[in-house]
Amino acid sequence: MPLPSFRGRTAAPVAGRDMGHRIEARESGAGTSTPARLLHYLWPVALGWTVATVAGRATGLPVSPAGRDLLLLGIGAAYSYDRLADPAEAASPALLALLRLGFVACAAGTLMLLPRMPVGTLALLPVLSTAVLAYRWAKAYPWVKALLVPLVWTWAGLALPLADGSWLGWRSLAHPVALPLFLLLAAGCLLCDVNDAARDRARGVRSLPVQVGVGRTLLVAALVAIVGAATGLAQGRLGLVADGLLLAALAACRPLLMLESWGPLAVDLALTLPGILILAHLV
Repeated sequence: MPLPSFRGRTAAPVAGRDMGHRIEARESGAGTSTPARLLHYLWPVALGWTVATVAGRATGLPVSPAGRDLLLLGIGAAYSYDRLADPAEAASPALLALLRLGFVACAAGTLMLLPRMPVGTLALLPVLSTAVLAYRWAKAYPWVKALLVPLVWTWAGLALPLADGSWLGWRSLAHPVALPLFLLLAAGCLLCDVNDAARDRARGVRSLPVQVGVGRTLLVAALVAIVGAATGLAQGRLGLVADGLLLAALAACRPLLMLESWGPLAVDLALTLPGILILAHLV
């Protein structure tokens, strides 16, 4: 998003504006390969699989194939929409075309799965859809970006795969595992916000790094991750403990987190760890 024009005023603000353009161009991914960006855009689907896997393991309830697939397709549609709403993020026509195709395919898939879901669980979908549509507006307000995203992920990640039929999935959200999941996802969001700090500042998004600085945000993220790990330990969820410790370690890797696409991808990979450990029968 271009910074405000100072044309007709002094040369110094114009130079500042041009510097802002160069900074934003660098931070938005210039020089990042299309495969790397595509992997960064698609990995949240794998993260959704992890949350669904953790939900089934922690609650002891069967995971609904339709609910799990609805979660994964919904994530694909939501993240494709978010990128398409800001075409500059995609950086290449080929990637834009893939995102359009992905959005249409995921949206069509979600519609096909609706008849297989309980009515009470389906009542959650308008809430989740509203959150996705309002996110680009709501994230300009302090703490919204840091709290709304992990809340939506936790709510959808428990309610849709378990599909217990309770209205808005409240029974799933009330399960004790929701707390460590929320904390770990919140820590991950804060770590990703570090990479977005320059863009958020230019666009008027008052994320935590913009409000208090990158260093303090990393400290908060590490503390939240450690609390999430401790909460997981109290519940006997060793996969969540490992996840929290890995996220806390990532908070000390500021140069990695600042890498466009690769920084957020590293966070998403860390958040996927519990599902991998469960799949490998290590926890």
